[in-house]
Amino acid sequence: MIPGRTRQPAITLVLVLLISASIDSHAQQFEWKTGFFGFFDNREYFNEFIIPQTIGGASLSAEAGFAINPHNRFRAGLGYTYEYGSKGDYLLPDVILYFKGEWKPVTFYIGSFPRHELIEHPLAMMTDTLLYYRPMVEGMYIEHRREWGYQNIWLDWTSRQTDTKRETFLIGATGRIHKGLFLFQHHFLMYHFAGPAIDIPGDHIRDNGGYCAMPGLNLGHMLGLDTATLSTGFLMSYDQLRHVYDMRFMWGSLTDVNVNHKGFGIHGVYYRGDSQVHLYGDGFYKSSSYGRADVYYQKAWQDKIAGKLTFSFHFLPGNLDFSFAVHIRACMDGSVKFGE
Repeated sequence: MIPGRTRQPAITLVLVLLISASIDSHAQQFEWKTGFFGFFDNREYFNEFIIPQTIGGASLSAEAGFAINPHNRFRAGLGYTYEYGSKGDYLLPDVILYFKGEWKPVTFYIGSFPRHELIEHPLAMMTDTLLYYRPMVEGMYIEHRREWGYQNIWLDWTSRQTDTKRETFLIGATGRIHKGLFLFQHHFLMYHFAGPAIDIPGDHIRDNGGYCAMPGLNLGHMLGLDTATLSTGFLMSYDQLRHVYDMRFMWGSLTDVNVNHKGFGIHGVYYRGDSQVHLYGDGFYKSSSYGRADVYYQKAWQDKIAGKLTFSFHFLPGNLDFSFAVHIRACMDGSVKFGE
């Protein structure tokens, strides 16, 4: 038996049990949703930490399913991303297949579900290109949300082990607490990078991840702005290649400032400390000193279309890099009730 072969039936069984347990006398509702995401990201980089590139593409998704009752629903569908200039390159579509339970104050997902607006980590820990090339999370997500804030934890299985493919997965968590002017947020990430079932000579299991904790202030109401936050704290990463080198810890300070009013905003980040080793993170944080300033404008139309234009300046010792990005999202959805 190939290791990991039993995981998919196990997840399917859990999904069926959850759906079966949720069925009651309420009327059932057929639901559908389509989405579009267009992106263009031009990165003019001239440094040793990250390669310059221009990223452009568009993705289309469609999903449909049933709401068994107001608290339980399941969806199935497909999503496809076309990268500009890739004619002739065959790319498999993303499978959308998940159960969602909303039992206040808990929200739960299991299956293959959209990443957008669910998982948010600092770019130092998780780069933004995941939204372009890995828009689905394949695993589980649970969140507890109250008036004071929220805490979530999630699992994303990035590769199932076969004779030739590695076993890899991510476990992460994000929490946010706010009370008056005070706010606190923290993020955790663990990446497990194992080998295939048939050993590769000289290959080793790698453990990588990190933690970020940032207390801060929310000054938006005081200043009459839509958003005005200031947070500062620490960023830590750890890394180990088993039987090659022991666990290493990298530390630094991280400061975040975000000001927005009527769609116009400035987002600034500054890091100083050890060279970070986050395998899914932005390469800029390998520098011992890095600053970023995003000047952006965002607008939404009737909760159906949203756009954002961002100009970014990247400050490294003795070097200034530039990038800009355009994002457009659109969605349509609907429902039909029956069975009463």
